[in-house]
Amino acid sequence: MKLFFFIFIFFIVSCASNPENNKSNKYLSAKDRESVEKILGQNISKSVDLYPIPTTDVEVPKKVYELPLPKQYFSSEENNELRLHKLGEIRWIYLSLEPSKAWPMLQEYLNENSDLNISKANPETGEIFTKEIDRNNLKNRFVFKVESGLQRESTEIFISNEILNGSTWRKNSEDDEYIKSVSTNILNGLSEMGSVTGTSLVALNLNSADKTEVFVDKDGFSKIRLMVNFPRAWSALQRTLTIAEFDINDFDREEGVFITEIKSEEGFFGRGETKEIKIFVEKIAQNETIISVFMEEQDKDIIQEIISQINQVLS
Repeated sequence: MKLFFFIFIFFIVSCASNPENNKSNKYLSAKDRESVEKILGQNISKSVDLYPIPTTDVEVPKKVYELPLPKQYFSSEENNELRLHKLGEIRWIYLSLEPSKAWPMLQEYLNENSDLNISKANPETGEIFTKEIDRNNLKNRFVFKVESGLQRESTEIFISNEILNGSTWRKNSEDDEYIKSVSTNILNGLSEMGSVTGTSLVALNLNSADKTEVFVDKDGFSKIRLMVNFPRAWSALQRTLTIAEFDINDFDREEGVFITEIKSEEGFFGRGETKEIKIFVEKIAQNETIISVFMEEQDKDIIQEIISQINQVLS
């Protein structure tokens, strides 16, 4: 009796431990007994395959994709650099800070100066107007325009003086020494503020207006687009070539061309050659110019390097 009992228990345990006896695993022992045609009730050869698998003997066409070069951006190297520029009747202050940081600095300086208190300020356009000033029996005011510089994280503050003529403000270009004195005082005042870490949230939009863009034309030549007028672009390029230590052999402002040369020791050539190159400034629109380098078709890599150097120093 006991032997029969142990055999019965062993049989039950064996059945329970066999995974094939589990209902969830019944599919493991299932067998195909009917054809697909019989199951579907139709001839599958006439069915439409909506997702066909391509045959392996069909060659996939080889395509070459050229990824465009990323845009070149260079930030101002000197964190505390300030300069006063003059081009004709135009004066501006250069700061190696982004406009959203320069904006509150300029406001703070003007508010602390009794002669240049702010009348109105518009962070959307970057314009600041001072209150009326009585000078030489005339009412005048200063207008400041804060813009993004040619380099990222740089600012240009344009300074102009206006005289009230009847009910209209007109630009004053006759009192140059007075405008120069005020501009110099602002430059010194901003420099005394030291480094600035704060930024103006209302003036953040001024940071996004880039004036410089490196692009490749339809023929594959690298060029620089500047959103400034021709005199400004010409002056900026002349300064840039000097800083970048290009030897300017000649130039023609009417033709918009600088003639310089590159020597082998600068890393462009391997046979000790010296090549003359022409760098052009071309006016496209009132406030749009193009800087390009004229060389042969096979020198595209050299042109790209020259454009990169100019773009890095341009300000």
